[in-house]
Amino acid sequence: MKIYIVSSWKNAQVAVSIAQWLRDEGHEVDCFADTSTGRYVFHWSEMLDSSDKSKSELNAKTFLQDERSQKAFHEDKKWLDWCECCILLLPAGRSSHLEAGYAKGRGKKLIIHSLLPFPKGEFDVMYGFADLLSDQIIEVIDWVEKYK
Repeated sequence: MKIYIVSSWKNAQVAVSIAQWLRDEGHEVDCFADTSTGRYVFHWSEMLDSSDKSKSELNAKTFLQDERSQKAFHEDKKWLDWCECCILLLPAGRSSHLEAGYAKGRGKKLIIHSLLPFPKGEFDVMYGFADLLSDQIIEVIDWVEKYK
């Protein structure tokens, strides 16, 4: 199965580990934070460290016009279009949720996996789009293994 993993940068190490495990199990996997495959990886904070933009000049429009942001968008979209299944690892922010929604809207399978038990108030009725909603990694493993 072709799998795209998306999450928060706070979960990057876990996401990369899950990606490698899935590859070892015979799946093709792209992970937003995994540079081992040659993928372009970008975090918005790189723009704050750059001498060409000051914090005061950075806003939604200038951010999206930056060539690094454009390249990152096209890279992520390429992998979202490629995948058969998107795994959203929680907790995650707006961008990750947009990616998961885009994937589901394109007819992809969607797994929403919380790395911790779902805390009260940290879920949404729209999670009903998920093909699997789980806070147990064994459920994710079993579900994905059906498509081996």
